[in-house]
Amino acid sequence: MSRFKSHPGKLFASTPPQWLKSGLYALLALICLILDQHQHRLEAFRQTLHVWTLPLQEIANLPMLTGHTLQQHLVTTEQLQRQNEVLQRRILQQADAVHQVQVLQRQLSQLRALINLKDSPQFPSHLCRVLGTPANPYIQKLRIEGGSQSIALGSPVLTDQGLLGQVTEVFPEESEVTLISNRDLTVPVEVERTGLRTLAVGSGYQGELWLPYVPSGTDLQKGDVLLTSGIDGLYPRGLTVGTVISVTRHRSTAFAEVKVHTNLGVDSYSLVLVTTPAHPTTPPE
Repeated sequence: MSRFKSHPGKLFASTPPQWLKSGLYALLALICLILDQHQHRLEAFRQTLHVWTLPLQEIANLPMLTGHTLQQHLVTTEQLQRQNEVLQRRILQQADAVHQVQVLQRQLSQLRALINLKDSPQFPSHLCRVLGTPANPYIQKLRIEGGSQSIALGSPVLTDQGLLGQVTEVFPEESEVTLISNRDLTVPVEVERTGLRTLAVGSGYQGELWLPYVPSGTDLQKGDVLLTSGIDGLYPRGLTVGTVISVTRHRSTAFAEVKVHTNLGVDSYSLVLVTTPAHPTTPPE
């Protein structure tokens, strides 16, 4: 084997010292600065390098941008929640105000109708405030203001929708009204469409009457309006009593089963009209 055998791995085994490499890099940087300052030779290279490094800059700024965006989102969400709560409170307040306005408008409409009815010479009467109703809904009675000094026993009680009941008890400061839906009350009525006269009797349920003495062959149908006939001299003629809701005819009996709805919600009235009967009679016990 030749004694001059080469060892390629050992030719560059020794590395230049660190200060030499630093000096070379500094010299190269100085040359680049001089060329760029006086001859602008590195402008294209710098622009190319800026374009290539721009994605890296965006990636480096991504955590900061993400944190800033997240913070803005959290702040916006919290603001929206507060605004939503404020708007909900305002909506509830406005809904309550609208409800109160609707109640006042309904009461005003009822009051106007009662005043117009009161001013009619056909119905000499005066307004009374409703004080309350009994706890038992099957009693079908209510209390109104005004006692023996202003209200006569047996006086009909009206609303803007028609006949409500009759005064059956008079006390010094208040009176008791029995509704026409009470089992003990009977009202002479006539059918507005045909003029048929009969009697309407309370069913004992709120807002319901029935006609017990209508022959099966009588011309009576659902939707017919019943008015007071006035033949008893107690109730003024022409007051709305109710509307027929069903007519059932059975072959086994000579009379039809007729149900009537009064359309008078007692709880929706704060004022009623008490009239003076032409011929006061003793109310049913």
